[in-house]
Amino acid sequence: MSKSHILIIDDEPDIRGLISDILSDEGYQVSTAEDGASARKKLNEITPDLVLLDIWMPDIDGISLLKSWKESGNLRFPVVMMSGHGTIETAIEATKMGAKDFVEKPISLAKLLQTIDHTLTQYAKEDQTIVSHTWKAFEPIGNSKSSRQLREQLDRIKHTHNNTLFVGDGGTGKLNTAKYLHQLRNNNQQATVISDTLSWPEQDVTTTLTQLWQKISDQEGQKSIIISNIDCLISEQQNTVAAILKQWQQQSIAILSTAQQDLKTLVLQGDFSRELYDLIAEITLYLPHLNARSEDVPELINFYINYLPDHEQIPYRKMSFAAQNFLRNHDWPGNIRELKNIIRQLQILGKEGDIEQSEVEQLLAKSQEISNNQQKSLEWYDLDLREAREAFERDYLLHHLQQVNGKVGELAKIVGLERTHLYRKLRALNINTKDPSKSASSS
Repeated sequence: MSKSHILIIDDEPDIRGLISDILSDEGYQVSTAEDGASARKKLNEITPDLVLLDIWMPDIDGISLLKSWKESGNLRFPVVMMSGHGTIETAIEATKMGAKDFVEKPISLAKLLQTIDHTLTQYAKEDQTIVSHTWKAFEPIGNSKSSRQLREQLDRIKHTHNNTLFVGDGGTGKLNTAKYLHQLRNNNQQATVISDTLSWPEQDVTTTLTQLWQKISDQEGQKSIIISNIDCLISEQQNTVAAILKQWQQQSIAILSTAQQDLKTLVLQGDFSRELYDLIAEITLYLPHLNARSEDVPELINFYINYLPDHEQIPYRKMSFAAQNFLRNHDWPGNIRELKNIIRQLQILGKEGDIEQSEVEQLLAKSQEISNNQQKSLEWYDLDLREAREAFERDYLLHHLQQVNGKVGELAKIVGLERTHLYRKLRALNINTKDPSKSASSS
């Protein structure tokens, strides 16, 4: 009997060829892909027994690709991540997204073969119900006026089946709130699928939406399809999506969408389909920036202090009131996501005992120092090639974005990138298109 089928996804042909030859010699069936687009095409043809996934690729990073598989319910195989720039944070993020293991480049072939064999063995022993991963969303946290208002709005529309659009900056909790609304409407979590437009192929949106529909068409109860980053669709994709959603109007299905940009403004600028907007925004909910609800910070801190150890098996550390008050007055360009990441880092990498204000100050100061350094072109020479390129790209895009007052359509023309690819690049570099001056550090 032939050995398992392994898919190698890596943009470096020498590495693909070397690993492919070694695995073939070991008796494995091997397929390869050079980027996210070719990987999606290959996965439409085969279901591998294991995927070796590079973190850095030209069109989409491996973490984002892994996340899209997990959220859409397509993670039907174990994944081992590969990276030449491995860090503790990257390994943690990959594991959180569903990766089974992590190997660093240059790859030790003996270690790689051992990792593949161990992963395949362990995966075969696991209960296959993990493939149909279930999630649990939580209600918006906090007692600020905006948080209370959001909970009240969700309570009012939970008995409806209207298509709902969630608008807010990156990290404000749009996807979680969309999931939470679905839970309020129907506790059967299997009656929904989640898909990120940044992972969609540019030329075949019809197939993508058809696959999403097939996943839930036989489910009982009210059904939802959650579409993230719907503002990133290019005009041709918008027209296709609008035509398909019109066909679904008579079906028992609600479309829950998220967007960082105000679609009303995009419609007026001619950058978003009026027809699609009218279909998906029967109800629109706006999620506030964390800086506008700073009184919620202590409650959010207490939530994640307890939530992360329970769900990510990381150390528990209590935070002092002085540290909480210090974070309450912090500027949060990355919103709730940034706060969550800071707490995770303090719990994992910090010393034993309570989290004190001095430790928080040191972490934020170090982060700010790194951010400042990456903005200084003279210090790019101290970075490795990939980090230097990212630092330059971020500085370059921020400069031009400020020149066009945050209009991504005009930015795309200036830099010569197709808009969907540009959106991916801006998101990957943590650039806030609505207010470039508040863009989070890419570090």
